[in-house]
Amino acid sequence: MFDKLEDDEHAYRRKANPYYPFHDEGEWQLGKFLVEHLTQTQIDKFLKLKWFNTHARPSFTLKDQLIGWMDVLPCFTEWKVSGLEFTGYKTDQPIELIWRDALDVVKQLFSNPTFANHMTFDPHVVQVGDQREYGDYMSADMAWKIQDHLPVGATQVPIILGSDKTPVTRVTGGLEMHLVFITIGNIDSEVRSKATLRAWRCVAYMPIIKFKVHPDYQTILQARLWHKCMDLICANLKAAAAEGCFMPDPFRYIRYVFTPLIAHVCDLPEASMIAAVSKNASPLTMATQKEFGDGILHPPRTGRHTLQLIVDISETVDPWNLDKFQKAAKAIYLSGVHMPYWRDWTYACPSVFLAGKILHTGHKFFFDHPLNWVKETVGNQELDARFTVQHKRVGTRHFAKGVTHVKQMTGREHRDIQCTIIASIAGAAPPRFIHAIRALIDFIYLAQNPVHSRDSLESMAEALSDFHSFKDAIIDAGARRGKSGAKEDFFIPKLELLQSFCGTVRRLGSLMQFSADVTERLLITHCKDLFNRTMCADP
Repeated sequence: MFDKLEDDEHAYRRKANPYYPFHDEGEWQLGKFLVEHLTQTQIDKFLKLKWFNTHARPSFTLKDQLIGWMDVLPCFTEWKVSGLEFTGYKTDQPIELIWRDALDVVKQLFSNPTFANHMTFDPHVVQVGDQREYGDYMSADMAWKIQDHLPVGATQVPIILGSDKTPVTRVTGGLEMHLVFITIGNIDSEVRSKATLRAWRCVAYMPIIKFKVHPDYQTILQARLWHKCMDLICANLKAAAAEGCFMPDPFRYIRYVFTPLIAHVCDLPEASMIAAVSKNASPLTMATQKEFGDGILHPPRTGRHTLQLIVDISETVDPWNLDKFQKAAKAIYLSGVHMPYWRDWTYACPSVFLAGKILHTGHKFFFDHPLNWVKETVGNQELDARFTVQHKRVGTRHFAKGVTHVKQMTGREHRDIQCTIIASIAGAAPPRFIHAIRALIDFIYLAQNPVHSRDSLESMAEALSDFHSFKDAIIDAGARRGKSGAKEDFFIPKLELLQSFCGTVRRLGSLMQFSADVTERLLITHCKDLFNRTMCADP
């Protein structure tokens, strides 16, 4: 990192003035503020104010000059724009991927002296009494398993990816982008969980393009484009995972490192796309739709198994014959993606790296299902009345207008409702129904432990088992409903994913280190806010 600063073409000027090309620290702060908070048109208007006729004017006099100076500042990882195309398939607009080499970004993170006192380089076991504790990744089983396969003295730099798509236009345009973020498991989870500490870095802005094909093939082509983009972004990371590379650490020691993929933080639809499975199959296990609510932990859906199924289909059907290939794939619960990006990433398996996410699989599952069951059983008016009369408490939101009218909530609001919902429905719902809801609340609460032990994992398993023992009360109350009326099943994909939580903790460590809260925040700071300062933003 320091070497790149020294190799910069203007390094000799910065020895005299560290803020070059700006005159001093004050001018640099002004330029930084203008670029971060104003559009280019607004910057021009600011620099043309008559106020500067009687006051000192900054060295930059035009927006183009300011932006040019910003481009002169040292850049550790260069951004690129690559054009992509699928032969034989036309799109509404050219496919342009904005990206940078993920390995270069990882090198920057790994050598950043800011994190020097918050990094772990070797697997370890934390033993408290007679119980082993699982915290960060380096204290879990997978770290040891991978380390056993590496050369003596080698260091693993665990890769954690995060991705999601987001709309960037407010009113019109319908423009969407698919962002990819990256961090490393060597950095302590407490540091990674704070977006302001910049332990996560953006590595790609993926286009979401519409192909000029029949709607039945739109999704499969977009998924294949996504995987192709990921191949390009992570190519050098995959090479380093297989063969290793040399990388300086924060103390400027050169280490021989390997870069295994250990986690990819995303929501359920994206997890299915990554695992190359259809929506009616679990991305983590061999369970299919009719088995989602059975309370059984099914065998893992390993990457090797999925790739073998793809090979078997490809031997008889051309992957680019979309109609036949997609039908053959869906018959065995695959999505039709024939080259998933993780196929040649050493040690990568979707059943492992698609770890459980507290935000999506816990809190949003609660909002979409258990909270709706409570509404159906207790009634909207009664439930709102019970939340309204609760005493206000510091640190917890008071829902003065109730909770049934809210269509969308943050993870914090989900947690606030979970804190009091059992007490709120006491006496208004059957005891067995309350027991089932309480079991799920207990499970979600226990899953948020920053450090797990054998006892805490047993408590989680017991809470989930209790829910399955009492879930018939939800059906009896007529609370499980769909568009066509009452349902008598629990074919809920996220409910099946809960079965894998305990195994994920043992393999990768605490689930909170893979929370999607940070990536959700990064979508705002790295895409929506930036887009609003461009010339393309809505008026």
